[in-house]
Amino acid sequence: MNLPQIRAFRAVAMHRGFSTAAQALGVSQSAVTQQIKALEQALGARLFHRMGGTVDLTQAGRDLLPSVHRAAMVLDELGSTVSAARDLRVGHLLAGICAPHVAMPILKGFMTEYPGVRLEVRLENSGHLLDRVASHHFDVAIATLSQPHPDFFCQRLVAQRVLVMVPVDHPWAGRSAIDVGDLAGAPFVLREAGSMTRQLFQAGLEAAGVAIDERLTLGSREAVKEAVAAGVGCGIVLDRELGCDPRLAGIPVEGTGMAAAEFVVALPDIAELGAVAGFIAAARAVYRPEETPRSVAVAR
Repeated sequence: MNLPQIRAFRAVAMHRGFSTAAQALGVSQSAVTQQIKALEQALGARLFHRMGGTVDLTQAGRDLLPSVHRAAMVLDELGSTVSAARDLRVGHLLAGICAPHVAMPILKGFMTEYPGVRLEVRLENSGHLLDRVASHHFDVAIATLSQPHPDFFCQRLVAQRVLVMVPVDHPWAGRSAIDVGDLAGAPFVLREAGSMTRQLFQAGLEAAGVAIDERLTLGSREAVKEAVAAGVGCGIVLDRELGCDPRLAGIPVEGTGMAAAEFVVALPDIAELGAVAGFIAAARAVYRPEETPRSVAVAR
């Protein structure tokens, strides 16, 4: 296995396509195809299922991906060490986020510090973000968690709390806070099951023994905001994600601990390598967290 094959395999696995992998690497699609073909011949196993315009990893490919991912990160680190004291003049980083309001200052800081690194960003809910990082499809993520996850490097950035979101003409809109008991029977529009905001809200309701009227489930924060503004029901949002929509008001909930925090998350064995380390440094520079980062020991 050589370096071009490592990069080609990792790019196709992360982008789930040969053409998008070629674009990310800045090479032709035929070059990527040739590298994958040569690697499969050397290993004696097919690494991808070709399905129309997309591809998926075979079992052999899934077994190979973690080692290739670590090797690619190490090679990137070695390359930047040789190249002007690891200044990250070139590179590629795929980051996942769930809270754009929290993430954008970090992205700006990273791009300013490392203009030569090509940064791609995908929007997912927190449950999916952890899965993408664990499967090596994302290099790093900014996720909402109630506490650090023991399987990841987790650096706490900033606290978040759940707000009940209502139209500005709603009777609750003028309140400075609302008791969790007042939510009983109220109509709500909620995010999908993988949303950390929804999980925090439902855990708080269960702890307080309160049941709401779940009217509608929607797959994005923006869709929930539009439904609330249209009067479909109340919604929930984290306080830093409410934004400045003049149609909406957000009210803190008293009587239950509906709170979490934003964390920058990576696999422990690559958190100090290359562009991932640069991204984590950019996150710390923006939010200047006081807590010590938590990571797990990795067998070497």
